[in-house]
Amino acid sequence: MRTVYECGVWKTLREKLRCKEIWVVGADRWRNPDDELPKDFEADRAENCATLRKPLDPQVFVDQLRQEMDAGLSALNDALGGKGLAWLKIAERCNAGAIHLTPLDAVPEPRNLRRLKAAIRDRWGVVPLMDMLTETALRTGCLNVFTPAGTQNHLDAAVLFERLLLLIYA
Repeated sequence: MRTVYECGVWKTLREKLRCKEIWVVGADRWRNPDDELPKDFEADRAENCATLRKPLDPQVFVDQLRQEMDAGLSALNDALGGKGLAWLKIAERCNAGAIHLTPLDAVPEPRNLRRLKAAIRDRWGVVPLMDMLTETALRTGCLNVFTPAGTQNHLDAAVLFERLLLLIYA
């Protein structure tokens, strides 16, 4: 369970670093967002906003952005013939999210897929996918080309192999 917990922590850390919700002291790319603005930004706010061609009032900025997005989505809707997309619904933002996709109808099974499945079952019987994947990886040595994301590798090859198989299977 520790590995799952660590993966969750690293994923959360990555997400928060990307949106600068947290930052790393002394780093360049992930530095404090306040360090990116000039120190006198608030004192020269009107001049800075004029240089950026942005309004002083944040609500005006948000309203302009919403109008641009609405115009873009309306243009997309018009390009689709005004019919919109039956499988796409955009609602007011709520806990479940604003964009809802209805499930698509199942596509018909390819013509030869049933024959292919039958041929595999006849030749190898019913073998669990994990066993087939493990045996393929052992015979081909394909997992030997994988390396850990870190700069140091303290993992035994068997442990790395097991973790990679579990990640692939998950």
